[in-house]
Amino acid sequence: MNNNIKTAIVFIVGILLGVAGTGLYIHHCFARSWINSGNHNHAVDMLASKLNLTSDQKTKIEKVFDDNAPAVETVRLETNAKLQAVRDKTSAQIRLLLTSDQQQKFDALKTEWDKKRNTNDKGWHIPGLPPGAPPSGCPGTMCFSGPDSATPASK
Repeated sequence: MNNNIKTAIVFIVGILLGVAGTGLYIHHCFARSWINSGNHNHAVDMLASKLNLTSDQKTKIEKVFDDNAPAVETVRLETNAKLQAVRDKTSAQIRLLLTSDQQQKFDALKTEWDKKRNTNDKGWHIPGLPPGAPPSGCPGTMCFSGPDSATPASK
């Protein structure tokens, strides 16, 4: 093989490895812990493996997650309401600084942003996770990131 073909192959392999590495890094960065995700099995399994839990401890820890889910949901709802109040205040202050033409464009942008924010359930806004309700029958609990993590419960 001549040197040009070898160089092209090395270059293409380098690009493919770079893209794959970047994809893995991005996935790792956006794989977040979910609170009230509807699936705590991954968290319990992780704790069991790291702490060598007995089956009795695992059962009790699952109950702790289930018992605390309503409190987590309450905090989430309160936080989202407070965040929305700050967003509304900020938008109102910005609108006052704009011309009428700019206000119309700003309103269109705000509508677009609100639509995007509302498509991701509960306002967690984690890129890469599909919007929508969790699998039916999932209680509100905590789950750590992983391939079997559920999406957040619907509003």
